[in-house]
Amino acid sequence: MKTALRISAITCGLAFLFSVTNASAAVIGHLDIANCAGGGVTVQGLLIDFTLPVNTVGSPGTGCIQTGVNTNVSYSAGTLTPGTTGTILDLVAGGGTVVDFMTFVGHPDLHFDLTSIGPGTGNANCAAATAIGASCSPTTTSPFVFTTTASGTAVSLAAFGIARDTTLPTTPFAGAFTTQITNQTPLQLQTTALAGGAISSTNSGDFALTFTGVPEPSTISMAALGGLLVAFAARKRARL
Repeated sequence: MKTALRISAITCGLAFLFSVTNASAAVIGHLDIANCAGGGVTVQGLLIDFTLPVNTVGSPGTGCIQTGVNTNVSYSAGTLTPGTTGTILDLVAGGGTVVDFMTFVGHPDLHFDLTSIGPGTGNANCAAATAIGASCSPTTTSPFVFTTTASGTAVSLAAFGIARDTTLPTTPFAGAFTTQITNQTPLQLQTTALAGGAISSTNSGDFALTFTGVPEPSTISMAALGGLLVAFAARKRARL
């Protein structure tokens, strides 16, 4: 009887230790991307079309992306590194969660689901955004931000979502897509957008994947110690 209790206690302690350690399997790291050669992004009306290929308004499809030099995303089946080709889904503004928004060749278990974009600045007075660093959005509800630069306008689109693999837990990611449009002011881009015209350019994205639920090393050590103490206490009671 004592032996059975002792084995049970040790088993519980080990199971507790392993359950804590497994939390570190969450997707974590840094992802930066850019369009594939010859590709980019076109924004027209409600459609955000990542290319290649080019898709028509009202008929969203997919685009081509590649991971950049700062990419290092660890997950249960390996690591996503620079120079990997992937697929990104076109967006229709106002939609909900986009499952498999970004996926990558050779990493079938790694998924990036988009949950939200924006917000913009809430300020549509682009005529006043003339000083370097001044920002506006094409409309008060647009998720895009136009920022005046020395050479034109920086366009940014904040993006948030969930990175996941075949294990739990999932990991939030946050970052933005950006592009530089030379010789165009925020007001000129706003005028084009409000007239239903298309704005096209190359693009890049930068995202941080931070799983706040992973215990610190000291926490893991304390948890392991706690598990062993539970086992020791059970073993001591079994001897009485």
